[in-house]
Amino acid sequence: MSDTPQSQYIIESAIFTADRLPGLENKPVDISKSIAELNIFESVELPYLTGSVALVDDVRFRDSIGIKGSERLTFTILATENATPIIKTFMITGISSNTSVNERTELHTLTLMEEHAYLSSVMKISESYTGKPEKIVENILNSHLGKVLDSTPRKSLQQRMKVNIPYWNPLKATEWLRDRMSSSLGAPYFLYASLRDDQIRLEDLDSMMSKDAWNKNDPYSYSQTSHNSVPDTIGPSNKRTEVFHVKSYEASQIESTLRLAQGGAIGSEFKTMDLTSSSQTEKSRHNSNQTLNEFIKGIESNADLNSSIGYDAQLIFSKGNTYGKKNIGEFNSKVFSEVVASRKFYETNGVTSIAGYADEYKQEALYKLKIKSASLRAILLNNVFEISVPGQPYIIRDIGVGSNISLNYAVASQADGSILSGDVDKNKSGKFLVYRTRHMFSEGLYDVKMDIVKLTDKTGEA
Repeated sequence: MSDTPQSQYIIESAIFTADRLPGLENKPVDISKSIAELNIFESVELPYLTGSVALVDDVRFRDSIGIKGSERLTFTILATENATPIIKTFMITGISSNTSVNERTELHTLTLMEEHAYLSSVMKISESYTGKPEKIVENILNSHLGKVLDSTPRKSLQQRMKVNIPYWNPLKATEWLRDRMSSSLGAPYFLYASLRDDQIRLEDLDSMMSKDAWNKNDPYSYSQTSHNSVPDTIGPSNKRTEVFHVKSYEASQIESTLRLAQGGAIGSEFKTMDLTSSSQTEKSRHNSNQTLNEFIKGIESNADLNSSIGYDAQLIFSKGNTYGKKNIGEFNSKVFSEVVASRKFYETNGVTSIAGYADEYKQEALYKLKIKSASLRAILLNNVFEISVPGQPYIIRDIGVGSNISLNYAVASQADGSILSGDVDKNKSGKFLVYRTRHMFSEGLYDVKMDIVKLTDKTGEA
């Protein structure tokens, strides 16, 4: 429970309400003492949080009040008694499991979703919007879901456009528009929610990766020989070691040149046929080396451009007589094609043409950004590392998914497990973007399991 001695968190309250039970408004039901485990999930790919909570039921709570998958749970979580609380309201979406502990006690595991995502799932919108993609996203979130979009995102390079939403739920529409956006470097955009506030963030990848690691002065450390030797007590001398210790480390989805090539991330071409003018796009070829190098130089002045991870940019084929020696990036491993009709939308004056979702009116160069955006996203996810770290900083500071961390991974040959200058694995060390997190509150322990990603061997401080 959260009130155990030396607990790393406090669940001050977990208020249960249900619209079908109006009497609970005057007499709130606090089930915080029944929580055995709470998990909250963040992802830069999702504009809402999800979660699960395990409840110990020895008072026939489920039988007396009932769970219909339509109730609300409002959690108030603190790091310490005097800390600023994090308050989050979730909808209960159902019971994923029900286990009998003994003849008088059951364990219910409930699935959770933020209320605006629940609302979005049960509604459809059919509307027409005109404007920059980010402004349309902001409009949809605010008018249909009552959510505020972070007011600080860098503007996308896409021009003003007109789009029709064909009976989609609001969040599907915003994600559709997000995928249409890119920065001047071809970086994709991410629309996501955070545990640390109630805003929805819309950020481009270059802005996200340009940020300093929040722990750049105290990098997380991991070594295979010493990861179980961290002291159990947190005294003044051990506190720093405890907080910046990586408890577990695992690599997944790593280093597949073939997978990236097959998806068009390494070398591809974008073909667009305009039915209105019968014209085709020109200069629409994409090469990952150029795209990645331009992106890295744009976010980091001292980047090591010759040490990209995740694929082999130097692979050469020399079989056959049709092409001689050719680098893998020179092949069109995939051709993206679409048929568009420009000049189908007009401004209110009925004369000035305006772009639609698929076309770029008089801006052919912007078509290439579609490939660059998809390529950078694919390369980013070609190397995913999963780590587990102590969670205390993540309910104290304005950090979490979408921020960067610094990590040192000791080389396997280091006999005593210590991390000395230069004795780190450059592939597994450096600055990483926190892509996905699972906040785990259980039995007084608070850990964060996170998926972290990066684009090169050297991105920022290592």
